[in-house]
Amino acid sequence: MAEKKEINGLLDLIKALFADDNWYLGGFIIALILFIIYDVIAFTPH
Repeated sequence: MAEKKEINGLLDLIKALFADDNWYLGGFIIALILFIIYDVIAFTPH
């Protein structure tokens, strides 16, 4: 596990989080991202 893992994108990062049994952390990050997107869409004046 000493070798460096290359993260090429957000999807790879999420896969790495879930693969390392940090599913709660991955779920938290996804929920946070979705909340930010919802917040921007819902409260930005159109």
